[in-house]
Amino acid sequence: MIRALALLTLAALTACASSTPIRWAPATDYTLDIVDNPDRQRFDVTSTSKATAPLCLSKEAWPALEALPAGFDGATLSTSAGTQALLPTGSAYCPGGCGDVRVEPGQTLVGVIPYAAFGNATIIAADTSRTLVFEVHPFICAR
Repeated sequence: MIRALALLTLAALTACASSTPIRWAPATDYTLDIVDNPDRQRFDVTSTSKATAPLCLSKEAWPALEALPAGFDGATLSTSAGTQALLPTGSAYCPGGCGDVRVEPGQTLVGVIPYAAFGNATIIAADTSRTLVFEVHPFICAR
């Protein structure tokens, strides 16, 4: 029994060790722009690939145009009232991952983070000292 368990553990470790490590893209391989759009009560975010190979982001790490993906927690908002985290967007557990967003060389990825994702959009829009803190961490696509 112990020998079988040891063999299973060794097989699991070998499988994990044989997976391809993530190769993070250097900051010189992409740009990130955040534009405050108070008329539409949102922040428009764009990232443009300057890499020579396709870049990828996990789907739950990039805001879509229609809605924030489940599990998205990659932004905070600073206002005169302090720092606000995103309201919960739900859970995002996908066995094997939720998939990637692929960005080809020279392509621009567009997303939106609405003020309402942090609370009352009207109050946030009235606060003139709002700043979105958002980071993006693309990696070189495996294929």
